Amino acid sequence: MNFLKSFIFFTLLIFCLSNSYAQDNAISTKPPKEKKEKKKKEKKEKKVKEKKPAKVKAEKSSSNESNEDGIDKNFGPIFNGASISASIGMNTYFGDIAAYNLFPRPSQFNEHITSAFKFSIARDIKWGLGGKLNFQRGSLIGTRKTGKNSSYKSFRNQFFDISFQVRYLLSDALFKKSKDGKFRLYTHFGIGSMWYRTQLFDTKTLNTKDFEGYIEIENTEGLAQKTLSDKTAKAQTLTIPYGLTLVYRYNHKIDIHLDFTQSTAFTDRLDAFDRSWTANDKYDYIGIGVTYNFNRTADDAPKKRKKKGDQINVETSEITPSTTPKKKGLIANKKKRKKTEDDELLNIRLKLFETQLKLFEMQYLLGK
Repeated sequence: MNFLKSFIFFTLLIFCLSNSYAQDNAISTKPPKEKKEKKKKEKKEKKVKEKKPAKVKAEKSSSNESNEDGIDKNFGPIFNGASISASIGMNTYFGDIAAYNLFPRPSQFNEHITSAFKFSIARDIKWGLGGKLNFQRGSLIGTRKTGKNSSYKSFRNQFFDISFQVRYLLSDALFKKSKDGKFRLYTHFGIGSMWYRTQLFDTKTLNTKDFEGYIEIENTEGLAQKTLSDKTAKAQTLTIPYGLTLVYRYNHKIDIHLDFTQSTAFTDRLDAFDRSWTANDKYDYIGIGVTYNFNRTADDAPKKRKKKGDQINVETSEITPSTTPKKKGLIANKKKRKKTEDDELLNIRLKLFETQLKLFEMQYLLGK
């Protein structure tokens, strides 16, 4: 009888332990539902790829070849690297009637700064070199007391100029070449021609003092207040433009640029006032505009920089961000480890408690 009781006790004990061990193994070995679903999806995708006809691959290869050869470029090989741009900005005058040296103060903006418009056609050639043809239209103004005993004089100038400039990609020379970069810096230098009309007058009385690009009406030659006519050819002079252009590549077709250009004229009469000891007149243009690039494709667009953990699709060359959580430092990692260790200890204690309860139950049954 004692042998039978002990045999039943040990069999029940072994059964309880084996049952708890089997449950633990089942939990550890059974994959979660998400993993099973992922595996099923991968198998389906493999089957679909294997069943795809060869025509699709041929079409993909032909499309890639067309992109590489430039067949999908609508404007032909002449427009490779070509672009057009338009910008608006402001003109600043530098000359004898300017009451500043470098740049007017905010209180002088109304007296010395005017609006302007620029239109350009450009084309990249090779080695970062290119050329562009510019058309600019605007006006120049200024006011100043030319001497201690003289009155204030002002002038108005209306002009347009056409210039040809050579430009160079300066950012590649100064920094590392990177196709993925969104910003580019160009420098430009050229020669142009300016057509203008200027009227110099007294600021208080508005009496005409001098002019360029006008003719005086005969009836007002002897009067202080003269009347001018524009029925004559505009005054003309050569200019030398030079400056910098900062370009932001918005996408594969459109760029946003900031243009700074200074033009030196071959005359001291842009303001219809000259002195023998002063330099020739100058004017600055600062403007912001938009550029459209003809034959640039999506492959030429600025690409996103790859981060740690990101995956690149070989076929589409797209970057998918990583789904792994970011590390938040050593303290966070230590806390996570402590939590996992505490959870494991609790599980072990619960299992031991369950086995003890089962042993007490068996002893109670056998004692009866």
